[in-house]
Amino acid sequence: MRIQSHVSVILFVAIAGAISLALAVGILLSGLEQAAQQSAKASEQRRQIETLAVYGQELRDAIGTLTIDSPPESFVIVDQAIERCLADLIGLRHAPLFVGIAPMDEAIESLGRMIERSQEMAAGRASGQPATDHLSQLRDIAEHYLQRLGEVERSAVGPAEDYAVALTGRRRFIMLTIGVICLIYLAVIEHVRQWTTRRLVRPVQALADAAINAIAGEETLPNLDHGGPAELKTLGEMLASFVQTLKDRVRERTAELERQKETLKIKVWERTAQLEHQKEQLEREITVRRQAEDRLRHDAFHDTLTDLPNRAMLLDRLGQCLERVKRQSGYLYAVLFLDIDNFKVINDSLGHTVGDELLVEAAQRFITCLRSLDTVVRIDNDITSRLGGDEFVILLDGLSKPSDAVLVAQRLQKQLSVPFELRGQEVVISASIGIALNESGHMTAEHLLRDADTAMYRAKAAGKARHEVFDEAMHTQAMARMQLENELRAAIEQGQFQLVYQPIVDLPTQEISGFEALIRWKHPDRGTVPPAEFIPVAEETRLIVPIGRWVLREACMQLQAWNAQLPPERALSISVNVSKREVAEPGFVQEVRRLLRTTGIDGPQLKLEITESVIMDNPEHIIEVLRQLKQLGIELHMDDFGTGLSSLSCLHKFPLDVLKIDRAFVTTMGPNREYAAFVHTIVTLAHSLDMKVTAEGIETPEQLAQLLALDCDYGQGYLFSKPLSATEAEAIIDRKYLARESA
Repeated sequence: MRIQSHVSVILFVAIAGAISLALAVGILLSGLEQAAQQSAKASEQRRQIETLAVYGQELRDAIGTLTIDSPPESFVIVDQAIERCLADLIGLRHAPLFVGIAPMDEAIESLGRMIERSQEMAAGRASGQPATDHLSQLRDIAEHYLQRLGEVERSAVGPAEDYAVALTGRRRFIMLTIGVICLIYLAVIEHVRQWTTRRLVRPVQALADAAINAIAGEETLPNLDHGGPAELKTLGEMLASFVQTLKDRVRERTAELERQKETLKIKVWERTAQLEHQKEQLEREITVRRQAEDRLRHDAFHDTLTDLPNRAMLLDRLGQCLERVKRQSGYLYAVLFLDIDNFKVINDSLGHTVGDELLVEAAQRFITCLRSLDTVVRIDNDITSRLGGDEFVILLDGLSKPSDAVLVAQRLQKQLSVPFELRGQEVVISASIGIALNESGHMTAEHLLRDADTAMYRAKAAGKARHEVFDEAMHTQAMARMQLENELRAAIEQGQFQLVYQPIVDLPTQEISGFEALIRWKHPDRGTVPPAEFIPVAEETRLIVPIGRWVLREACMQLQAWNAQLPPERALSISVNVSKREVAEPGFVQEVRRLLRTTGIDGPQLKLEITESVIMDNPEHIIEVLRQLKQLGIELHMDDFGTGLSSLSCLHKFPLDVLKIDRAFVTTMGPNREYAAFVHTIVTLAHSLDMKVTAEGIETPEQLAQLLALDCDYGQGYLFSKPLSATEAEAIIDRKYLARESA
């Protein structure tokens, strides 16, 4: 308890001393601040008097410049200066520094008189009677004002200096007093510190060190029963109890920490295993993703079937070649555009899977024919369905001469001529190859590919299984064909086509049995375009379908108009040529049936002429279409018989009614007995199959006589009539024996 009382006294002395010191310092600082404020006010008032003196000088100078003739503005300025000085002087009149100073009142009185004289001068100027004595009085008063103001300033110097001296003395006294108080306070604090150190800190520190050693080394505290204050004995007992409690808690906490340590080890091990597993899983995912990215990058530039470079890589390498040409003069490379001939037949007969296998093996053969710096590319226009893709592009880089590209093309064709073994089937193929060299000054890869493609189609048109080197004439023809195609589309939309009709004559009776409808194109700029020029283009572009429908409709309508003017026994027939694309078009039979019903003509009056290629391209489908047409009563004619590839043994399978002998056999029948024998064979074969025969291109009576001798049934040609317009055809319908009249 005595220790507590000692501590309380020490704290009370320290707090009381601090409070006393703070109060004393506060009081002294407050007095110092008041003195400073008074000194500042005195200095400010003195500066104002000095300012008024300056204003007075300016006022005296302004009054000195005044004359009777001065403008009113000058008097106004003087009045404003007087009023400003008066207001400032009245504000300083009751300041402590100027209380009791008589010159202050006299200066204020002088300013009042100056205002009175100024007002009198203003009244005199307004009445037209200015007083010169007032101006001199105003100057005297201003001089008197300045004298009084100087006396005020001199009177204020003494009090201001007294204030400054008093302030300096007070400041020194306050600082000295604060220093003495601080020294006393520090002495008291030092005495308390020494007593506390001697009586409390050192014993307690020794006891604390012993307690720490006891806690750390399982030692006991020193015995404090003998010697030392009783307070330390009590403190030692309390500290011993505290040390024992602390030991118990330390042991408990240590055991708990050991348990937590073991638990933490287990959790760290589990988490480490989990992280290792996640790391392995992440590494696998990264590997899979990299493989997928590599695969995507590979697939982006390679064909999925043959693993050859695709069009994207081809264009990239062609771009490199183009850049190399710019840097290296005379650099030569070539593009080979290769298309497998009749690849559709292989797909249709053996299946698309076998076709894909053929493409893969063909690609491998191409690679064996080339150098490592060359590039083989497969052009697949339908990757999803893979119904085609029989085109390859080969980039020959760094050629020494143009003929090297031709040698490579020959080597490729030789490789393809070796039979392929595909699932027990031996397949022999060929290819059409177009070659384009960079000698033509190609500026883009697309132009080079376009020219190689053009040359390839020229090779196909020349009979396939061959190669062609591109020249500018091919490009000119391709552009002309494209222009013709565009003009052909415009012709369909604008109705530039018309029909002409050539009579078909019953040779034994020499009577007109019907007409063949022939199309003509009346071009607005080029005149009449022959069918041989635009019909092949229409076939390739499928424009033949709308053209054929128009021809069939116009011919049937014209026939209906003619037969409406003739007796039933003299009804005519109309022959219309139909292409293989029209026959293969879905709904062709329904279209013909609807046309017969719309025009009102009978089925036997319509005769459809088809070529041998129509029958041979897809025999099963064509047979079914022809049978449906026969059910409508329509006669079916095979046009240009003998010029195609049809098998005579297959004629009995098709429901044909008439064979038309090509004009090539008729025109050479006279001087060439072999052709006459061939025509006789056709007539005999047709009659044996219960068919009729029509001969085309009859131009002379001798040819007519020969055909009659061979029992030919029908004929047409310039001997009877050239193709006529509808109006001209009407004029000869009533002529019964055309051949006799023409003779």
